[in-house]
Amino acid sequence: MGVAVGDFDLDGHLDIFKTHFIDDSDVLYHNDGTGTFDDWTLRTKLGVETRYASWGTGIFDLDNDGWPDIFFVTGSTYPEVEKQLPQNPNKSPRILFRNLGNGTFEEIADAGPGVTTPHSSRGCVFGDFDNDGDLDILILNMNESPSLLRNDLKGTHHWLKLKLVGTKSNRSAIGARVLARYSGRTQAQEVLSQSSFYSSNDSRLHFGLGQATSADLAIYWPNGLTEKYPAVKCDQLITIREGHGIIPNMGWARS
Repeated sequence: MGVAVGDFDLDGHLDIFKTHFIDDSDVLYHNDGTGTFDDWTLRTKLGVETRYASWGTGIFDLDNDGWPDIFFVTGSTYPEVEKQLPQNPNKSPRILFRNLGNGTFEEIADAGPGVTTPHSSRGCVFGDFDNDGDLDILILNMNESPSLLRNDLKGTHHWLKLKLVGTKSNRSAIGARVLARYSGRTQAQEVLSQSSFYSSNDSRLHFGLGQATSADLAIYWPNGLTEKYPAVKCDQLITIREGHGIIPNMGWARS
């Protein structure tokens, strides 16, 4: 169905979340850093949602508290089934699990009509379309217009956004991995060419920082070059060109 890649527990290793079919648990695979992945679905309390066929998904920090959350969309494969089995509706809500920062998640049932209103959805992409420092979501629905969920955060949480430009590596920096260290934790993100389910996210990497006002960055480029940038200030977009360092932004450098 859908696959998301992200560092939910801030150990510097990329984990995998996989959506599944009706009556099956969506699965979270924890990366122990040795190339081994363990099923942490139950221990993280993600096994409670099995009602829907699930599709596009992402591991992203939607409230900028420094802990990546999990979001996915749902919808039946066979619209005619609900006539005989009303417990399997064609249209169903989107699902949001908030990362509690203690190794577990909680499902948010009142995340607003953009999440709770039923649709039959498939793809979803994450990016800051209005460049206000939080992540928005674009969702592709079956037989209707797409849904654009605008995220308008309030509060004191900080963030940092990175646009990477390759030189010796590919210009889009696909495969580049970034480790951001803040508040004694390390979060890994990677520039991917494809994500979720038939989707492609904003290539700018977005880190929620919580109360941290800066982050130490380490960039591992696909060609083997490693670059480090200490104490990068929060609440800004920075553009980094491989081998040249931080360069002026061209607007907000959307992808």
